Amino acid sequence: MKIAAGVLLIVAAILNVIGGCTWAGAGACAGCVGEVLDQDRLHQENQWSDNEDSIEVELNASETESTNPNEIRPEKNDSAWEEDAENFDEFEDFEPPSQENIEQLKTSGAGMALYGFAIMILAGVMIGAAICAFNAKKANFVLITGILSITAEIMGVLLVYFILPEQEANDVLSSAALLFKLPGVLAGIFAIIAVRSFPHPLSRS
Repeated sequence: MKIAAGVLLIVAAILNVIGGCTWAGAGACAGCVGEVLDQDRLHQENQWSDNEDSIEVELNASETESTNPNEIRPEKNDSAWEEDAENFDEFEDFEPPSQENIEQLKTSGAGMALYGFAIMILAGVMIGAAICAFNAKKANFVLITGILSITAEIMGVLLVYFILPEQEANDVLSSAALLFKLPGVLAGIFAIIAVRSFPHPLSRS
């Protein structure tokens, strides 16, 4: 049991390093995308404000130049008016993401990155616990590592479930995450069981 627990802890640690890099990278990308969308949203709002001001300026200029209400405006003003009208139509067709969705994307990215770094740190702890399991030493350390391993793997599955709003993608990735994190859960269970077979420190001569 001690050998099985040590081997599973090492395997789970390797998978946690790979998964930690993936989570951290995905979280960083999500945060960058959220920041870009936020800046683009502000740019679109500023552009619309500038276009609205230019339309008012052109309208006031054409009314000032023309004293006769039936007089046709110059071709230059007509082209400028049509261009501003096209810009207005383009802005009306554009639907930028809401500020709430952007903030949610940033928050999700931060949570993903934090979880990625956490399981990478846990991977180093699991390797140390595996060595202790092979040598049947430091039972409390191995026990705590087993509990942390089970907790971290369950949190990873729940994180995938709550981040993805689409049900189909949610089901697929949740199942994949469950299979990917199964060795970590087994390693935690085996580590907890293996601790019982460790010799008591006071029994050693």
